[in-house]
Amino acid sequence: MTEQASHAQQTNTPQNDPEHAFELETPRPRAGLAWKLGASALVVALALQIVNHYRDALAVNPALAGPLSTVYSTLGVKLAPRWNIHAYDVHQLGASVAGTAAGEIVVRASVKNSASRAQPLPLLRVTLQDRFGNRIAARDVPPGDYLPSSVTPSSLLAAGGRVDATMVFVDPGPQAVGFEIDACLRQRSGEVACAHGP
Repeated sequence: MTEQASHAQQTNTPQNDPEHAFELETPRPRAGLAWKLGASALVVALALQIVNHYRDALAVNPALAGPLSTVYSTLGVKLAPRWNIHAYDVHQLGASVAGTAAGEIVVRASVKNSASRAQPLPLLRVTLQDRFGNRIAARDVPPGDYLPSSVTPSSLLAAGGRVDATMVFVDPGPQAVGFEIDACLRQRSGEVACAHGP
């Protein structure tokens, strides 16, 4: 083979041929699709993590409360929405023994929801005090025990809504001369938190 033929053969190879010097392999469509699917899956996973992290805060939204409760109840998780415990206005309406059975005292109060959204009916913590303001006894009264029969205990108290509460206790005797009522809610841990202290 002559030197010219050998040179011609070298210049016709893909490495030396200018027409083929920049030919690239066509990218596979599946590779691009896999990237898109992977990125979409990561976005969905991130969104689910955000929802899970803020699930209690999101559960106060009436539009989200139902779906979130359904999903988490199937997973065995109970939601504990972050209600505004300080938005309850509790007013004492007095206590009396008139019209009750012997040894009983009736305590009355009104509960108003001053929040901008509906909230659950609270527990009412009634604390009996002596004449020095010392605590004699306390009891947490659930909605079913203080509501009138016309109100469902599991219902929410609308924004600006008000209910009257009537509670019956065993009369502690003459040493109890006063009482305080506080609004409380049960937390995720099972403990009860009250607006004005433990």
